Amino acid sequence: MRPPAAPSGEMLAREAVERFGLLYPAGQDGGFRHDVSGHPLLNPNALAAAALRMDPATVQIRAGNARNGEGFDFGEDTGKSIDEIICGIAEAGRWIMLAKLEQLPEYEALLREIMAPLVPAIRRSTGEVLRLRGYAFVQSPGVVTPFHLDPEYNIMFHIAGAKDFAVYPMEEPWLSAAVNEYYHRSGDNLLAWQGDYREMGSIHRLGPGDALYVPYKRPHWVEVGSEPAVSLSVTWCTKASYEQEAAWRLNAWFKGKGLSLPEPAPLPSRSRLRALAWSALDRLRLT
Repeated sequence: MRPPAAPSGEMLAREAVERFGLLYPAGQDGGFRHDVSGHPLLNPNALAAAALRMDPATVQIRAGNARNGEGFDFGEDTGKSIDEIICGIAEAGRWIMLAKLEQLPEYEALLREIMAPLVPAIRRSTGEVLRLRGYAFVQSPGVVTPFHLDPEYNIMFHIAGAKDFAVYPMEEPWLSAAVNEYYHRSGDNLLAWQGDYREMGSIHRLGPGDALYVPYKRPHWVEVGSEPAVSLSVTWCTKASYEQEAAWRLNAWFKGKGLSLPEPAPLPSRSRLRALAWSALDRLRLT
């Protein structure tokens, strides 16, 4: 049975805050309930208007025929504006992401309002919330977000429609040292795929009012159901996660020189010395 939604006027109930505190930081992916779905900034019309005001470089329109293990193409130009595509998303066959919503003041305020009850648990476990960002996803029926990783902590607040969100452990065969090094060297976050992987993930069926916490860099893929879907991802980093990114970049740099370093300690452990070493190499322009 799902826990009750938040009381009127609140976006996260006490049970949701407590549940998140048990999951964070490096625990299992897991869900809780929210009351964000009815917010006026998150309906398709509002998001269509927001897209027109955003930096165009932060608005992505991709084809709706992607599959796990394949590329993620931007698709052909339909000649329609972004607001037209969003308002007609049911028939558009498109995957749309509005990235860095915090560039718009009203959305920055919304992100901070949503996260305010969770910040104490984050601060206790991993320190200050850094690089708080918002990503709105507007997707046509049946669209797949291919298997990939993201270098941040993430809560997916599902707003409309339904989607399956599959999460995998940070281990082989999905995420090896070689994959980590390749990602931090190239920036390519798509992951290799085999057919039997589908049954090996933890699949969460999300509907309006469901939120899913996804720990740092956990491999995942997403598939929309039979209706258009809208979701809001709120992501953040910490000092330790920044250090681990630097440590993996250092490992990748040494691998390019024919040398190997041990894997960085998993979060929330710190990688201060490797981060300092990478910073020194970068300052000397040796990277």
